[in-house]
Amino acid sequence: MKEKKLLRALGNVDNQYIKEAEPMKKTSKITNRQKWVSVAACFVLVAVIGVGVFRSKLFGTKNDIATLDSGETITFVKNDLSQSSINLNVTTRPLSDAEIEMLFADLPVTADAYFDADNHNILGFEGKIGDTRMVVSKQGVNLLDTIIDGNTITSSVDGVDINAGYFVTKSNSQGIKTVIYYATFDMGENTIYVEYSGTENESETVKNNLVDTILQLIENGAFDLSQIQE
Repeated sequence: MKEKKLLRALGNVDNQYIKEAEPMKKTSKITNRQKWVSVAACFVLVAVIGVGVFRSKLFGTKNDIATLDSGETITFVKNDLSQSSINLNVTTRPLSDAEIEMLFADLPVTADAYFDADNHNILGFEGKIGDTRMVVSKQGVNLLDTIIDGNTITSSVDGVDINAGYFVTKSNSQGIKTVIYYATFDMGENTIYVEYSGTENESETVKNNLVDTILQLIENGAFDLSQIQE
């Protein structure tokens, strides 16, 4: 947006100098001086614009936007990631096939449920939907060991607000970087976190696979974790 305004301002400066030069055509000395002043001013303004564009590209946040068939979009913001420890007293067990079918119908889910060790209420679960990592927490509970450091942009898909992003790891010993796309959104009384990873040169495939999973979960709808007993 700023670049467009600057470019329009440059156009206005050009027109203004042309109009101011027209009444002075009789005095060629003044006209030439005006011309060089105009050219110098334009060069200065172009130089300022060039620096502005360069700084914008160099220091700006890079967003990756996925456009859905519906025309809606999900904006993935480039961020940093760090790990944290979870200080919860829990017990765990795998979700049964019947429980998975009750929650997710025919989606390919495998997961371990987390229960509060004191009152035995379910807190959420962690597992996979296909090859996508998924962490589901009851609202007010944090089962995520990942800290997202950076900006967020909220997208809306079928009325569901989604905060999404991606980050790139440092190169490994083979010089390969890993890209991880992630998204967080609320469904009913639960918060869902999903992430999908791959090599950096597969980033488009990684992003699209995660988007497919998000759409599947939104289509599946909200579910009631209280039906899961320890």
